[in-house]
Amino acid sequence: MRIFRLSSLLSFLVLSVNLAFADVAEGEKLFNANCTSCHAINEKIVGPALKDVDKRHNEAWTIKWVKNSQAMVKSGDAEAVKVYNDNNQSVMTSFEALTDVQIKSILEYVKSGGPAPQTASVSGATNGSVSAAKSQDGFYSNTTFIALSVMALILFIIVFVLFKIKGTVEDLYNQKFPQEAIEEAKEKAANYKNSISYKLFKKHPVVGTIAVMLVFTVVLGLIGFDYANKEVGVQKGYMPTQPINYSHELHAGKYKINCQYCHSGADKSKQATVPSASTCMNCHAHVTAKEKYNGEISPEIKKIYAAVDWNPETRTYGTNQKPIKWIRIHNLPDHAYFNHAQHVKIGKVECQACHGPVETMKVVSQQRSLQMGWCINCHREAKVDVANNDYYEKLHGEMKKDGKPFVTVAQNGGLECGKCHY
Repeated sequence: MRIFRLSSLLSFLVLSVNLAFADVAEGEKLFNANCTSCHAINEKIVGPALKDVDKRHNEAWTIKWVKNSQAMVKSGDAEAVKVYNDNNQSVMTSFEALTDVQIKSILEYVKSGGPAPQTASVSGATNGSVSAAKSQDGFYSNTTFIALSVMALILFIIVFVLFKIKGTVEDLYNQKFPQEAIEEAKEKAANYKNSISYKLFKKHPVVGTIAVMLVFTVVLGLIGFDYANKEVGVQKGYMPTQPINYSHELHAGKYKINCQYCHSGADKSKQATVPSASTCMNCHAHVTAKEKYNGEISPEIKKIYAAVDWNPETRTYGTNQKPIKWIRIHNLPDHAYFNHAQHVKIGKVECQACHGPVETMKVVSQQRSLQMGWCINCHREAKVDVANNDYYEKLHGEMKKDGKPFVTVAQNGGLECGKCHY
């Protein structure tokens, strides 16, 4: 009971330490990681300027709004409906994963007024800084690690002391009741001779050794199989730092740019293709985001200009052009054949089916395992839209004769080995 109370007390202390450190510095990290695509402190972007937000709304209301604004609007909350209408009914992203403490930290940062306006000389932040900020968000911070380490050390000391006490009590019992101690020792010895450990390792040591080796072989084999099946070659969650901090959330989400505008090969070839820098320049020859950087061109857009050797002052291209070295995220084994056009144009498969909700990602990561089992399961469940696809006209006619309402990819040859492995 005392150990349980001590553990509960230490857990409370950990939480208290986190609350104490939920301050402006933590709020700045959270603000930069979650809010900057739509909000600034001193100017309106997509959403309103956040300066004096603590004076416009009470803290409890603001926390609920950040977690799920649309739920408040739909509930008829007058204050929520007004904010929604005042901002052209722009839907704010829900942040239900943020804790109350994290949101309070963001509000503290907003109250502080934020950092000085960014300039070109100090604004070269990359994806790495975003990843670093995220790694310190929430409960899993350096403070928590220290507190948990202290708690683990205390618990280890308690267990060590309890073992010492147990040994001391047994010695005292044996000294005070020697006859009872002898009888208990004889009983333990008799029980041991009837135990499996005695029969295996004392009476038949060879059999015991073989049994232990067999158990270890089976257990380690299962662990190895599970590791090879789930880890080797599986890059689910892979999120590398790209040479340019490109946000799909901003381009595909906020501005609704179609995926195939940039990945123009998705419906025409095996590869979706990486967009060339000239595709970026279709917009960024004019869009510079100076309003966010104190009149300076965005440092990420400057990287595009450097790649194509573009001079924004004279609006001319130079001759020192070089490719942007994007890092590939989704990569199948060489022996696996995958054709984007077959899936996108013929199968009418949405990009999100394989790549996840890319339009919500500031930094793209691999969302699916892309293992063979995952692909096969999709082929077994995905229905072929034969009614609205001329590619399957003959197949559709045969199905009508047989009275079949639909056919799956698997029924159309999608499980044949040669389809993916030549």
